[in-house]
Amino acid sequence: MIPGLDRYKKKWNITTDPAIKPGLDSITAALKELGNPQKEGTYIHLAGSNGKGSTAAFLTAIFKEHHLSVGSFMSPHIEDLHDQIQLNGKPVTPDVLDQAMEQLANIRTLLTDFELLTAAAFLVFKNEQPDVIILEAGMGGRFDSTNVITPAVAIIPSVSLEHTNFLGPTIGDIAWHKAGVIKVHIPIIIGDLPEEAEAVIRKEAKKLTAPVVLPEGVPNVSLKLKGAHQQRNAMLAQAAAAHVLGDRFDAERADRGLAAAFIPNRFEEVAPNIFFDGAHNPASVEKLVETVKTELADRPIHVYVGILKDKDYITILRKLEEISDNFTFVDFPHERAMVAKNLYLESKGKVKTIQKVCDILPVLHKNEVALVTGSLYLLAEIRHLLINRQDTK
Repeated sequence: MIPGLDRYKKKWNITTDPAIKPGLDSITAALKELGNPQKEGTYIHLAGSNGKGSTAAFLTAIFKEHHLSVGSFMSPHIEDLHDQIQLNGKPVTPDVLDQAMEQLANIRTLLTDFELLTAAAFLVFKNEQPDVIILEAGMGGRFDSTNVITPAVAIIPSVSLEHTNFLGPTIGDIAWHKAGVIKVHIPIIIGDLPEEAEAVIRKEAKKLTAPVVLPEGVPNVSLKLKGAHQQRNAMLAQAAAAHVLGDRFDAERADRGLAAAFIPNRFEEVAPNIFFDGAHNPASVEKLVETVKTELADRPIHVYVGILKDKDYITILRKLEEISDNFTFVDFPHERAMVAKNLYLESKGKVKTIQKVCDILPVLHKNEVALVTGSLYLLAEIRHLLINRQDTK
């Protein structure tokens, strides 16, 4: 479900394939019909379980400080499909996206919704000609529809268990999918990975004679994005930017970019005492818990949770129970959303309730610290409600 996409599909009479099928045949065929727009531009490809969005935000800020224009494609949405395709950190306008959709109306290849949006992103970038393009793989990497480019550099910030029904049950299986973004002779920059995952990545890199870069140290700047893991993401972005820029790289400009970087849904205080965080798997929730213990030490937290049913929700709940005994489980509209009652029954919280997302705003604004987490789709729904309420005031 990509909010806002149906409007364009209806306008241009575009039919999409409802089935999710692995492989790049369809997107490759469609792009060939469009003149292979993905072959133009300087790309940075991001794949990983967590850290992609933050690393992309750091990269965008660094390049903007170097007076370069930046295109980016990310998932999932924050509000709707327009913010998945960005130019210089701002969502693509409906007019610009409409031009791409008009071109897509003429192709014969049947695409899924995500493949359609990916193709639209490539057309937007071809039309707008940004200096650098940052692509974030949607799920996995090897068979993700973004994996049709040859990047200047690829980055894998992290690997952890996720989407196991699609990617496989082990860290090694998932790392194999992430390793699909490695290309012949192209540097691959990696974060602090589990030993099993790093071994898979290095094996693939050796086969393709791709240099493996493991940056060390931390940036000497204060970051708006909180948590020790963000220091590591900033370091990955700095190394990638230095590779792309070469002699044009300016360390002072890079530091200013890192200090200014911001991304929604990363321990974001959206209103006084209301925090959004897109942690949606055990590894990212663990980082969130560490950040809460540091930034909100000794403050009582009310946790609002909605989770997709293909996630390891039991482990996620156990980790969140380290910072709170007070939970509200939220039903939200998504075909993969877990029923809130199931979370309620599994929870060991001492105080727990169930809410529909449409009824959440009055509860959120109680006189307490509220932390909303578990799914980026949940955050998008609540953000939309917040914006609509402000617009009607």
